[in-house]
Amino acid sequence: MGRMCFLLLTLWIATGVDRAAQAQATIDTSLASRGQHVWNVKECGGCHAFGRQQSTGPDLVGVTDRRSLAWLRKWLKDPQAPDDRTSRTIRAQYDLQMPNMDLTDQEIDDLIALMAEQTRLHAKN
Repeated sequence: MGRMCFLLLTLWIATGVDRAAQAQATIDTSLASRGQHVWNVKECGGCHAFGRQQSTGPDLVGVTDRRSLAWLRKWLKDPQAPDDRTSRTIRAQYDLQMPNMDLTDQEIDDLIALMAEQTRLHAKN
């Protein structure tokens, strides 16, 4: 029984790692390019950065590894809405609340692709 649990745990971990690696390998560069446009138009760089330790808001390198796609979509749709532990911690750490940027679902997907692409680019450095 113990050996079976160990094997199942190993398989589960390996599958999760494989899915994370696969997600990183399948970044849609056209979405990421549109995400860069949204980033510029919405002036996201005023509070966030890729690869800088801290600015007004959190450094977004690795956010697509640390947060689920569902969490990111919910947060970007309405940053004031989520009331989970992660959201409360972020608000407390930065002592600010990200404003609602009135993003469309497509803009959210584009920004998430940009964050995934930037995470991958910074991992290579």
